[in-house]
Amino acid sequence: MATHHDPLVRRNIRITVAVALTFALITVAALVNKLSQPRILNQYELRDYGAYLLDSPRATDAIALIDHKGQAYTEARLPGSWTLVFFGFSHCADICPTTMATLAKMYQELKPKEKADLNVVLISVDPERDTPQVLADYVKQFNPDFTGVTGEAAQIKQLSLQWNTGFEAPADDNTADSENYQVAHSSSLVLLNPKGELHGFIRPPLEHGSLRVLWRSIRTTY
Repeated sequence: MATHHDPLVRRNIRITVAVALTFALITVAALVNKLSQPRILNQYELRDYGAYLLDSPRATDAIALIDHKGQAYTEARLPGSWTLVFFGFSHCADICPTTMATLAKMYQELKPKEKADLNVVLISVDPERDTPQVLADYVKQFNPDFTGVTGEAAQIKQLSLQWNTGFEAPADDNTADSENYQVAHSSSLVLLNPKGELHGFIRPPLEHGSLRVLWRSIRTTY
């Protein structure tokens, strides 16, 4: 039965419906925003994905190498962005091209601002063959933003030991008669933070999607 209270009742119903719709829209928007954010791994998940971070990042000693453009590559170029370093070489039969391709795919999937905050560097463990020009041709096969680095063998060896990433070149008598000799080296990645410090390592197996989630998590929580 209609009463003089009907307009007030209808008004209250409209307000209730409006509040409910507003709350639903806010909830959906929050959910969409959360789903659009990068997944952040905790310390245990990071380890499961192969990332081993130092409790106290270590400063980098002096570096005196040269990049694929013939420019000096020193410790002064490290601060300001994150750096992923892979010690490999252009004549590598399998691990190096696979790792570089994985890094290229991971890098390509990053957002523009993320790309601007990450340097991917290949440091040659075979400087005898890997001249700047050879590295220039090699790294651009994967991504023109990548940097190839070479230099004196002793300095590269010292740097690899400082960053806990060893390699072992074959004896001279094994390379004299062969242009296709191989160099035994680690397949781990070295991670440097924006202060230019040794931040940790990422161990294989490497997969571009996992690598992307790893770096985003580390970068976000730094």
